Order: sequence, then structure tokens, then C-alpha cells
Amino acid sequence: MDSLFRHVRAALRKLRRSPTFTAITIVTLAIGIGANSAIFSVVHAVLIQPLPYSEPGRLVGVWHTAPGISDDPFVLALNTFVFYRQQNRVFEDMGVYASSAASLTGSEMPEEVAATEVTASIFPILRVAPQLGRGFSAEQERPGAEPAVVLSHGLWTRRFGADPQILGQPIQVDGVARTVVGVMPPDFHFPAAATQLWLPIEIDTANPDRSYWRYTCIARLRPGIGLATAGAELSAVVKRLSEIYPDPEGMARFIETNGMAAAVHPLQDDVVGEVSGVLRILLGSVGVILLIACANVANLFLARAEGRRQEVALRTALGAGRGTVAGAFLTESTILALAGGALGLGLAAAAIRVFTALAPPGIPRLHEVGIDGPVLAFTLVISLFSSLLFGVMPALRRLPSPALALKEGGRHASGTGGRARHRARNLLVVAQLTLALVLSTGSGLMVRSFQKLRNVEPGFDSAGLLTLRLPLPEADYPGSAETVAFYQEVLERIRALPGVESAGAASGLPLTGGGNMLGHTFEDFPIPAGEHQTNYRTVLTVPGYFETLGIPLLAGRPFESADLEQPGAVWVSASLANRFWPGQSPIGKRVISIPPAAGGVWYTIAGVVGDVRFESLEEEATQIIYYPLAPLSLGADAEPLFNSTLDLAIRTSVPPTSLTRAVSSAVWSIDASLPVADVRTMEEIVTQASARTAFTMLLLVIAAGVALVLGAVGLYGVISYLVSQRTQEIGVRMALGADRGRVSRMVLRQGLVLALVGLSFGLAGAFAVTRLLTSVLYGVSPTDPLTFGSVSLLLLAITLLASYLPARRAAAVQPLEALRHE
Repeated sequence: MDSLFRHVRAALRKLRRSPTFTAITIVTLAIGIGANSAIFSVVHAVLIQPLPYSEPGRLVGVWHTAPGISDDPFVLALNTFVFYRQQNRVFEDMGVYASSAASLTGSEMPEEVAATEVTASIFPILRVAPQLGRGFSAEQERPGAEPAVVLSHGLWTRRFGADPQILGQPIQVDGVARTVVGVMPPDFHFPAAATQLWLPIEIDTANPDRSYWRYTCIARLRPGIGLATAGAELSAVVKRLSEIYPDPEGMARFIETNGMAAAVHPLQDDVVGEVSGVLRILLGSVGVILLIACANVANLFLARAEGRRQEVALRTALGAGRGTVAGAFLTESTILALAGGALGLGLAAAAIRVFTALAPPGIPRLHEVGIDGPVLAFTLVISLFSSLLFGVMPALRRLPSPALALKEGGRHASGTGGRARHRARNLLVVAQLTLALVLSTGSGLMVRSFQKLRNVEPGFDSAGLLTLRLPLPEADYPGSAETVAFYQEVLERIRALPGVESAGAASGLPLTGGGNMLGHTFEDFPIPAGEHQTNYRTVLTVPGYFETLGIPLLAGRPFESADLEQPGAVWVSASLANRFWPGQSPIGKRVISIPPAAGGVWYTIAGVVGDVRFESLEEEATQIIYYPLAPLSLGADAEPLFNSTLDLAIRTSVPPTSLTRAVSSAVWSIDASLPVADVRTMEEIVTQASARTAFTMLLLVIAAGVALVLGAVGLYGVISYLVSQRTQEIGVRMALGADRGRVSRMVLRQGLVLALVGLSFGLAGAFAVTRLLTSVLYGVSPTDPLTFGSVSLLLLAITLLASYLPARRAAAVQPLEALRHE
């Protein structure tokens, strides 16, 4: 310990004597360590930290798979849930939920909040008890039970002033008086942080609904049961699923033909979703920055060690061994790394605030991100690791001969030892440039991908469009006639507003996840016996929708008000028409939304409209069937499909948001209890659709920029050092007749050689690494030649600039002064 304290005191004295070196080193390390700590805090909160429930390892998500129809897992219907719950032997219990929205009315301003419908078993499965009151009872799942609601802590505090007397009181939810039975704890966020309240799912266990496959299932494994066992057990139950379906629906054949089975995943994987790939890419990127920073500092340390040869020789002459000398260097590197880590934590805290502010919607558990114990431990570990990375090279280098070092009197080292040290510094620069090129290439691919995404033609005109959602409570608008009449009246009033050019409404707008997926049969292409219908995006609309969004009518007649009074016509997208009737007119062809044998209603195709990228900008145009706003028959045993909540689109000749108040007033002039929800422009929706790509691109561009700067600084430092070491040689060359241009080219050549070697290794590394970006790229190959070429030229230009300054200084050397240089 006494020796350690002596090393620390000596190291602190030396670092105080070199304030410039100390400051540059600490700041360089702080950038690398801070970036890693910030991204690790996100990765830890989202990917690593267990879910905040009791025994989270036993919580799983239950899904269906069917390779014959989809590569993606899909959800459950209520009857499948009831069947699995009764038949399985691997789960303590199962529950389902479905995210939705709810309208709150009453004495306060009406508002729409994020809601989740849940079975009574959800809270016990998660083993989370309400902070106040209780959860739902099994009786509240039964049809006709007293309406109940559980509030989130945030909603209870914000809207009801954290009043403990709220329990047992009725509140208006979707026009229904629901009794508040519980308030959840402040740290409970299920299934997402936005959820404000929970409603019970009504299940008729004697005849559970099978029409809507929209419920997400979670379960708690029995002790000792693994995922493989649970999946195999439930897949066996799936094969018996046809027992609860009528024979005409052919469920047994569907299961066999499509390979339907059960998929049991850890719940944490379901919560994280696709964001894990992006976060791992970002963590790898900032790891590259740390390596480049360490290489930069290692070069500084090697250069500084050159100036301390006499000091080391003198200590060796006085009896200091290799361990003592190495310990001195490692002590300095450790102090610098810890100081860089401390400053890096401050940078990380600021970066986390920026990250959470800029992060696109959909990143789960973002509210849990922060500087906590694991992040502090991670920062300490990478700080110590960094100290080894850049401190070990001068610590392990061969000790100089005391007699030779003292005889040199501080002149530059020559011979094999000097060349070896130059090679070490050159290798560090090559490594920096290699890593910078790999990171910059990934960044360039993301920039190209974002440009491609921004240039995608979505199929509608987003300029000058204001959008909003009007959730109509079923209690106040119990029938389709009342709903249609309301929307017709509200659209008429909105169209009469100054600055409004047109208005329309539909059960879903592009890029918002609206509409329904519904199986269809076309009369010209009957479904073979035993096979199931193909699902198509189904949207219910009112007149004015296509004109307002700028979706062109390509064939047939326009959608008119009479189609609401006598439904029977549909409009299809061009891609769907081309799929079934290429080169022909689909006008007059008929389509049905359920198998014809089930007694459905045939609709006639009245028009073909332009394609729209409805699901996302990355996917191809969606095949859509547009129906008039009216109940759509799904068969005698199922409730008709009808959407009482529509999205409105309003085209304006003035800035869209300037009409928000006027539009809201027009709605409230008809029904003052309705919340005007999700008001935003269509341009905002389009921007949000590419938000994740833009966010990933931004972070990678910042990382690549930092890497390029650090790499250029490292190259500049090495070339400058080489120029200082060759001052006498340069003076001799110029005394013998070499001109300034020749001297400049000699120095530039050194930088160019290092750059070309770095580029060669970097291109090879980029070809191997950029394939990891495939899942986040759009319209760009991970080995895109244009990106590779552009980034290589950029890095070459930067390295030549970094070499030019030392070259110019070398060309300005005065021969006589150089010959006297020590």
C-alpha cells in the first residue's frame, strides 16, 4: 500500500506538470467512456434488467405460429384463450390483454387516454397488487357484470388529484359509468408506459367470441417447467383446437395445412421486440469510439514516454525494476482513465436526456433509463479496461540502457528501438483509421437508407392535411345509423369552416395502424374447400376520404353519399386489382368478407383507387378494400364489423394546426362530451413513420463524426511527431538542394501510406460488419458501392488534411536551424 501511495503521489505530480497532455487525455477518454455509459444505460434498462415483476423468468408470452401463412407470430381469439387455459398443464395461469383507447368525460375536459382491456388474471400473473383498492374479480369478466375500471397512478394524480376517496366512485369511460375499484402503483406500466387505465374483458365462457384474433396472451410457468416443455405441451393442445370450431370453418385442415403451432417466448423478449437490434448496433458503435479514443491516448502516451527516456534510465540505474517502472505508467493511466470516466458520467447523463427526448415512439421501458448502480459499475470497468489498453504499451516496452539513454542527452532515439516505437504508433493510427472507416460506412449506409425512405411515394398528399380521431362512445351512439349521421354532420360543419378545402373520415389513416385485417373471397376466384380466406386490409370510409388524401380514382365511379344509405359497393386498391385481374377491369366483380357458405353479403367493386403505403413506408403498397361506413356481416354467429371511432382528415389552404381550435369547436357544437384526440398533421405522421431510421442514422452519424475526428487527430499527432524527429534530416535534405515541395510530398506520402493501409483494412472490415445492419436498412445493400466509395474518399481527404499541416511545417524548416536542432 505504501508503494501504491508513492506511485499515486508521483503520478499526480507528473500529470500536474503536463496540464495540456492531461486535459487532452481526460477529454478524449471522457468522450469514449461517456458515449458507452449512455448507450449501456439504455441497453441495460431495455434489454438486460429483468422485468419489474416477481420471478420474471417464469413470465412468458404465448403466440401462434403458422409457417404456411405468415413468418410472424400472431395473437389469440377469446375462444382459443379459454380452450388453452382449460387444457394446458404447464402454466399456473394465463391471461390476455388488448391495447385500446378510452374516452373520459364528466366534469373535466373530455380526453382520450391509452387503455388496456385485461382479463382478471393479468394482475395476479404479474404478481402486482394495486396501491389502492383491488384488481378485477372473475365475476367482472362475465357479461352483464357491473362495469369497473382500474386507474394508473399517473391518471389518478393528474385528473383526480390523488383523491383516496375515488375508490367506489363512478367515472364516465366511453359514456359508461364505471366504478373505480383500484389504483395501480406509480411504477406499474403494463403493457406500456402510456397506459392510463385498465378495463375488464367480458368473456362468455359458454360461447367465447372467435371472430377477432386480437388478444395478446401472457402466462406464468409452473415451477420447473422450461420454455421447450411449455411450447411442446401447448402445440399438442393446438392440434385439438378444432374441437371448439364448427366443422364448416375447417379449422382442423387449417392447422394441418399451415403447420399451426404455439410459440412460447420469454415475456422480456416480447416487451423488447425489434428494438434490441438497433440498440446492439449503437452499443457496438460507441464501443468502436472507445477503442479509437484509447488508441489516440496510447499514441500520446508513447510520445510522452519518448521524452521520459532519461527519467526511466535514471530510475533504472538507481535500482528500479521493470515492475516499478510499469507500475508508474499504469498508475498514471489509471488516474487519467478514472478522471475520464468521472467526466464521462457527466456527459452520459446529458446524453441520456438528449436520447430520451429524441427517441422515437416504441422504445419500451425508456422511463427506466438513468445512471444507476449497474451503469456506475460498467463505467468503472470500462475506465479500468481503458487504462490497460492505452497504459500497457509504454509500461511493457523494453527498458532503455541507462548508459545509452544518459549519453543521448535527450536527442531522438534511433536504430531498431526507435523504428519499433514508430511502428507501434503507426499501427495504432492504422487501427484508428480502420475502425473509423467501418463506423463511417455504417453511418453512410443509414444516411442512404434514410434518403431512400424520404423519397418513397406514399400514395397520398400529406401537405396541408390536419388529422384527428373522434372516439364515439357506444353508450351514446348505440347503432350504426346514429354514428353515420354524426360523422356526416360533423364533416359538413368542418367543410364550412374558412380555410377548409375538403374533409373525409375512415376507420384508419395510412401509417397509423388503423383499419382491420379481414378474410375475403372473390367471386372469380373461389376458395377451395377446406382452405381459408386471405386477409386484406379493410377500411370503412365516408365520402370525401379519397379526395381529401389525394388518392386518385383510377377506374370506375367515385364514392358518393348514396353508398352510405344503400351499402353494396366497394373500392379496391390498384395492387389488389392487378393481382386478380391484370390487364382487365375489375369493375362489376364481386367480393364477400366471409365464406359464401356462411351466408354473407356480396359487394360489387365500383372503383379502383391508387395504391397507398398503409402499413409503413418500408413495406410495399398495401392491398386494401374500402367499404362504406356500415355494419359488415361476418356471419350468423359473429357480431358485424363496424367502427364507431373514425380518423378525420381535413385538407386546408392555411397552416393546418391553425384550424385546431375551430375544428374542435365544430365537433363540440354537436357533442360537447367528445374528446378530440390525437390532433396532428399528416406530415407529422409521415415523419414519425421514418423516425426510427432517422434516429438510428443520427446517432450513427454522430458516432462516425467523432470517430473521424479522433482518427484524424491521431494521424496528425503521429505525422507531427515524425516531423519533429526528422527535423535534422529535413535540414540536411534542404541544405543539399531539396525544395519545399519535395519535403512536403515526403511528409504527405507518410500520411498517405498510413491512410491507404487503414482504408484497406477498413474496407475489408466494413464488408464483413455492415451485413449486421441489414435489418435496419431500406432500399440499400449493406455492401453499397456508392457508400463505400464515398466514405473512403472522405476518410482519405480528412487524412490528407491531417497530414498537410505537419507537411507545411516541415517545408518551413530553416536548414541552419535544423542542423543545430537537438
